[in-house]
Amino acid sequence: MIMSSQERKFRLEDIRFNPNPPPVKGGREFSKGPEEAFKKIEDIFSHYVLGNIDFEHAEKALMYAKNAIIPRQKYPKEVIEELKKLYEEAIRILRRLRTREKVKEWLLSHGPPRRETATLEEFFTS
Repeated sequence: MIMSSQERKFRLEDIRFNPNPPPVKGGREFSKGPEEAFKKIEDIFSHYVLGNIDFEHAEKALMYAKNAIIPRQKYPKEVIEELKKLYEEAIRILRRLRTREKVKEWLLSHGPPRRETATLEEFFTS
C-alpha cells in the first residue's frame, strides 16, 4: 500500500533549523522509536548549517542512517520503508541545495528555529 503525503506520519516539511542539535554521532537512539530516526535528518541538516560538519559528512551520515541503521531497527516494515524514502528525499534535497545558506533557508521555510527548553522561570512567565 502506498501512502499519500497526507497519510504519511513523517514529513520533511516538519523539520526545522535546530541551533542546538544533539551530536551527530550517538545523539539519537533509534531504538527508542522511529521519531528519533526522523529527527536525525533535522540534526544532520542543522549541524551542516552550523558548520559543525561538511557537505560530504552530512551526505554520508544520511546515507549511513538510511542503509545501515534504519533497516536494522525493529520498526514495522512500512515504517522502515517510509523512513528510507524520507532519507532518500533528504539526500536529494541536500544535493540540490548544496550550500549551508540554502539549506538553512529551506529549514527556516518550515518555521522558526527550534527553541531550547525554557528554564522554569521562563516557563512560568511566558
